Amino acid sequence: MDRAYYEEIAGRLRGLLIRLADRLSSEDITLIAEFVDANELGLALEQLADVLSEDERPLTEDERADMVALADRMYMGDRVPHALAFCPER
Repeated sequence: MDRAYYEEIAGRLRGLLIRLADRLSSEDITLIAEFVDANELGLALEQLADVLSEDERPLTEDERADMVALADRMYMGDRVPHALAFCPER
């Protein structure tokens, strides 16, 4: 995978952080942003899904679809979709 791939994934993760900021603590946002900055992109997405699912934070259909599509694009398996199953529709 080339640099552009990683930059695109990192950009999409940052966009998700912005979109979901109202449902995340500042500590969670900081931690996930640090993972993105360290190029730990899979870990960042897993952490985001885990944090949202722990408190059963609501997601829109588009937010859920974007996160699942990102996990698919990164060949991450079903951990992210499984975690997001605990998040109700917004």
